[in-house]
Amino acid sequence: GFGAYVMHHLARTGLLDSVRFRPMTLPDRFIDHNTQDAQYREAGLDATAIAATALHALGLHESAHPQIKATIGLKA
Repeated sequence: GFGAYVMHHLARTGLLDSVRFRPMTLPDRFIDHNTQDAQYREAGLDATAIAATALHALGLHESAHPQIKATIGLKA
């Protein structure tokens, strides 16, 4: 889709050379009807998964940063 096109352009032109980029997309499978929060969680696109992906890309571990959990509304 459009996001893949933009990512390809950025990579091709060298704009991602010094960037830690981790694309997060919907899985290519059916996700049962549920609340939006539950569907995002099942797809791995909820706040916890996004924060974990970002911390991992930065070489950090989620448990080392309890303020991240507090920021996204989880118990530390």
